[in-house]
Amino acid sequence: MPRVPYVSAAAFRAYPTYLDTQGINLASSDPDAQTAQLTDLLLKSSAWADSERDQPLGAHLHTQHERVFAGRDGLLKLHADHGPVIEVVSVGYGYSPGALTVLDQPTVWVEDDTNMVISLGSTGSVAWSGSLSFGSPAVGGDVFVQVLYVAGHVATVLDADASQAATVIQVQDPTGIMPGGTYRICEPGMEELIVVDPEWTPPAPSSTPLPVAVTLAQPLAFAHEAGHDVSRLPDDLRLAVVQHTTAQLLKPDTTAEDEFPDGASSSTRKDDSRTRGMGLLKEARRTLANYGRVR
Repeated sequence: MPRVPYVSAAAFRAYPTYLDTQGINLASSDPDAQTAQLTDLLLKSSAWADSERDQPLGAHLHTQHERVFAGRDGLLKLHADHGPVIEVVSVGYGYSPGALTVLDQPTVWVEDDTNMVISLGSTGSVAWSGSLSFGSPAVGGDVFVQVLYVAGHVATVLDADASQAATVIQVQDPTGIMPGGTYRICEPGMEELIVVDPEWTPPAPSSTPLPVAVTLAQPLAFAHEAGHDVSRLPDDLRLAVVQHTTAQLLKPDTTAEDEFPDGASSSTRKDDSRTRGMGLLKEARRTLANYGRVR
């Protein structure tokens, strides 16, 4: 499941869904409780989008194991299971999965965001630790390969408030953020593009990332509160999450047989004339189908 929703509660409320989102939590009238409930729904919709695409949409660290033909040109060529590929962290290869030569700074060419061409000619003084002792495996034949890479789209949030004209922001998860990269702070009414300083050094990718300060190439045009999206997720993917969440909020408050049987009642649903959200679900699925994995 994503660590944070791909669309924040504030960003969702800025979309023209015309829904009352202050009556979602029936047990409380506290606005913060309503926001927390909406955030939970958005998180579940984000996880649904991941499931529809059969991989996380947000930037994440992934390990791929495969047997690959090692060409006589010293190149390994493989198709990434997850995409788009942002960064290749390390490559291990060998005749035995238990004895791999690991390249921590591999030379990799990524084509169409998913096809990786890995040069074994960059091994330099790295010793071949495979089960055979004569030379590198790049002589034609299959080898075992383990590739650790970052894939997906940056989708995190501000971890702290940022003042206007600031040149440093704190993000909750830096995975996938690259020096010189362009991202969007999605705060309704104060959205802006940011460019990361080309000289900024990102932390090593981790499966348990920590908040990190990111240096910007240009000062912020607006002040921003913590919790707003810092994203490179395509707009139509964000819209799919909004559509799925809206469909959940339109679940009929009736036990009659239909697509969304439900006995609950809230101001979110009962004051809306729409009878179902299936059209929104279909539209969300059509959008996500355009980003399906190609094996």
